Amino acid sequence: MLDPLVWAVVVNWNGREVLEPCLRTLLASSYRNLSVLVVDNASGDGSAQFVRDEFPSVRLADQSENLGFAAGVNAGLELALTEGADYVLILNNDIELDVNAVSALVDAALAHPKNAFTGPMIYYADRPSVIWSAGGAVSFWTGGIRHLGLREEDVGQYADVQQVDYVTACAVLASAEAVRVVGVMDEGYYMYNEDTDWCVRARDAGYDVLFAPSARIWHKVSMSSGGGLTPFKIYHRLRSTLRFFCLHARPYHWIGIIPITAARTVAFAARQLLRGKGANVGAVLRGLWDSTTGRRRI
Repeated sequence: MLDPLVWAVVVNWNGREVLEPCLRTLLASSYRNLSVLVVDNASGDGSAQFVRDEFPSVRLADQSENLGFAAGVNAGLELALTEGADYVLILNNDIELDVNAVSALVDAALAHPKNAFTGPMIYYADRPSVIWSAGGAVSFWTGGIRHLGLREEDVGQYADVQQVDYVTACAVLASAEAVRVVGVMDEGYYMYNEDTDWCVRARDAGYDVLFAPSARIWHKVSMSSGGGLTPFKIYHRLRSTLRFFCLHARPYHWIGIIPITAARTVAFAARQLLRGKGANVGAVLRGLWDSTTGRRRI
């Protein structure tokens, strides 16, 4: 396939301050067969009008309410596939791309036709040579989901294209053909682990998930959740992790998941309590309670 059509879908919620560098670096991409769409999840900070005023070439899907990241992605996927996209590049609003990042992702995807999702090397924006994600790994025996390379200085240790358990939807190139088979993101995840779920479903359907290190981006970590370790982030990460393993773990995996997750959660809550961060402990308790009762708080 020569120069397949790529739609870049940037999901935004109250991210006006980070949208400008994201869109500027995306539009400067060396890959030219590229359409750009911003899905705005009912932002209250003027983000949608900012896109209209400053980036007239960018399409805008202005959602009437914020139903979460996965719902925003799915709105973008529906429009992109209807318009004939061969690949859809899902992006957070708080990233900046190397000029050749999109081209590198497309090249890697074309070289591996059984690949559903291709992810780049992702660095911290404030530490440009320190890795945030070089793909990801899932342990069904311990209930663990982790980024490979997290907080490591990049000295070439992840220089090879390789298959991984998942790639983060902070930046992922999705094959339109695979999406039609696997389906869209599960909107039961408000935020976090909807990408891991998507990748596991793709692997279960016989597709590969690929990490392409020559595609490079920089990420302002956790901007949508308030930056850093906030109660909002703790609550949603815990809920989404429990949901993921409830959906995908086998019965025998729970022999390890239950005690290890319990010990890890208690240890985390104890550390937060000793540091005087009672709100974080409250977020843990709400996450556990709401996971049990089925309640979801935004």
